[in-house]
Amino acid sequence: MKILLLFIVSTFIHSTCGQQQWSVNTNTIQKSLNVQTIVRNHDKPNLEQVHVKHFSSHVLAYVTPWNNRGYDIVKEFKGKFDYVSPVWYYIQRRSPMEFDFDGEHDVDQSWMSEVRDISTGKGKIVPRFQFRGWTGEDLRAFVTSEQEIQHLAKEINNQVIKYNFDGVVIECGYPAFFQKFLIELSTLLHQDQRELIVVLPSITDQYKQLMTPEMFNAMAQYIDKFSLMTYDYSSYDPNGGPNAPIEWIMDNIEYLTNSSNRHKLMVGLNMYAMSYLSTRPPEPLVLKTVIEKLSLPRQDELLLDDETDESEELNWDKTSQEAWFMDIDEEGIEQGVIWMPTLRSIRNRLRLAEDYGVGVALWEVGQGLDYFYDLF
Repeated sequence: MKILLLFIVSTFIHSTCGQQQWSVNTNTIQKSLNVQTIVRNHDKPNLEQVHVKHFSSHVLAYVTPWNNRGYDIVKEFKGKFDYVSPVWYYIQRRSPMEFDFDGEHDVDQSWMSEVRDISTGKGKIVPRFQFRGWTGEDLRAFVTSEQEIQHLAKEINNQVIKYNFDGVVIECGYPAFFQKFLIELSTLLHQDQRELIVVLPSITDQYKQLMTPEMFNAMAQYIDKFSLMTYDYSSYDPNGGPNAPIEWIMDNIEYLTNSSNRHKLMVGLNMYAMSYLSTRPPEPLVLKTVIEKLSLPRQDELLLDDETDESEELNWDKTSQEAWFMDIDEEGIEQGVIWMPTLRSIRNRLRLAEDYGVGVALWEVGQGLDYFYDLF
């Protein structure tokens, strides 16, 4: 409760004393739950500020090959993202000392040169390498083999050297199991002043047994940054709910970090919505699809065919600090509940991140709305 009160006080201070920093969006944020305001303005960022970074800590932007809009976003808003992580590589262990690297064909050096900002050092290219299809036996054999650890670390570093990456993002499930490997890879990368970022699952009661604050602090000695997946909070609940309740994000930050290592953490922010209907699994939605849904005419007998309800607003959950609405199709049939990020929810999380001194990792920028990036 004390932390939440501090956050509320901090939010008040930001809004009264720090107005200039957020002035680009002041009017839009005040109306950020109004449906028609979202529909009309989501693709109209402030063109005078597209290369100006407002957020004081590090920003990591993930980009995926299956959502090409992200490739353009990191160019159009060049200067706002300290790190750009294209989701290119998948690593599979075939047999002892044999690893398959899938995704090298996606590497685009021309695009990389457009994203990097040499003058400021922003736009560092740190592609993600994800371990995929590893069995329990693969994991046990790998972590106990010094030769395999050295071999895989060298293979990854060879890709870094070949394409002149600025570092890598490693997603290996439970990093605490892979500390010898991560130390080996970190040593190789740091020899050439390149960086190692490691993905962490969000903290649950079960995961606390696998990642303690002491483990985090030990790993922070050789890992440059951590990308924490603080989203999908309600994705296993068929009834739905918020994607990343703000108090849950606080709990993750406070559990893992202390004042001396907190700067190495980047909390995840979802740029996508989630749709929930009891008769099907939860479904992630790019916000372009959500805009199409919000643009549909509502069944309202008080409106003429060519009229829109200018007062309609998204519902706001004060506890989680997130917005939601009932998804109703053109026939007036309910299609579930959609929880989505908004300017207000993102702004509040950025303020929280600044108060704690942590960075943010955006999954993923091609799924969001253009005017979101005015905030960063």
